[in-house]
Amino acid sequence: MRLFKISDKKYLRYMNNTTALSVHHLKKTFRTSSNRNEVLKDVNIVLEKGVVAILGSNGAGKTTFIKSCTDLLDYEEGKIEYFGKDLQTMSKEEKNRTFALLSEGSRNIYYKLTPWENIKYFAAVRGIPFNAVSSQSKELLNELGLYDKRNQLVENLSRGMQQKVAIICALSMNTPVVFLDEPTLGLDIESAFGLSSFLSSPEITSNRLIIMTSHDFNFIERTARQIFKLQDGVMKRKEDTASFDNSFILKILHPDIDKLQAARYEILERHDLYCTIRLLTTALLLGKEIDRLNQKGHEVTSVEIEGENLKDFYLN
Repeated sequence: MRLFKISDKKYLRYMNNTTALSVHHLKKTFRTSSNRNEVLKDVNIVLEKGVVAILGSNGAGKTTFIKSCTDLLDYEEGKIEYFGKDLQTMSKEEKNRTFALLSEGSRNIYYKLTPWENIKYFAAVRGIPFNAVSSQSKELLNELGLYDKRNQLVENLSRGMQQKVAIICALSMNTPVVFLDEPTLGLDIESAFGLSSFLSSPEITSNRLIIMTSHDFNFIERTARQIFKLQDGVMKRKEDTASFDNSFILKILHPDIDKLQAARYEILERHDLYCTIRLLTTALLLGKEIDRLNQKGHEVTSVEIEGENLKDFYLN
């Protein structure tokens, strides 16, 4: 996957920097005539390419942080750098070529356009030739099951499909940094697994920094390489998801019990139409285990984390 054409040398000069995003002493305060709310007090974070997640309670400042990093909000103090270049000195064209944003609730798409027209529109706004993103866009449409819907008006699609269109528009611009604010809103379990597999694939993680916020712990553990916690206006903790070894409870529809037992899966419950099994693995390998089960004819319909590592991380 090529992020920029070779002719775009002025972008490639600083894209080789291993640090994709660095934020130093970021502060943001919202003021009214009677109130002062200091949301970001002293945020510091340095990120290389890969998938990272930022956790935090409602009102912790996750969206404020993202909007500050994407030049949608002014901030009082601090410095934000992309590949070593100060956000405040970047031109509009450089910003368009450097980062893209999925807003919470798929607010970054036009409902009176089709998915294909949305992709063309946002490419044009960013000054990107459509032929530079069309191949990636088709791949994304296929991956998220929307290729056959590409010429239907977005307003006529389901809530989950609209969310997929917004995700595709953010990812198809081929920017080296992508912000995804609550990407799984409205997605069914199959779509969320598909998105997780796509985002954590080497083709994506080797070329991009993807920063996401989500309250879907299962999705975060399957997808993110690192997890940060935003609390009291600062980034308080960081953890590598590889350190999270969990047991997962999987519900399988119309199971073949004999095959499951032969494969040494621990069966917890048996019913006429389904069974539940315990799977010991890491969150990063869970997707491959589920794919293996599905390929053998065991239809996985739900997944629950039995361990509480990520919950402990969030609560503590």
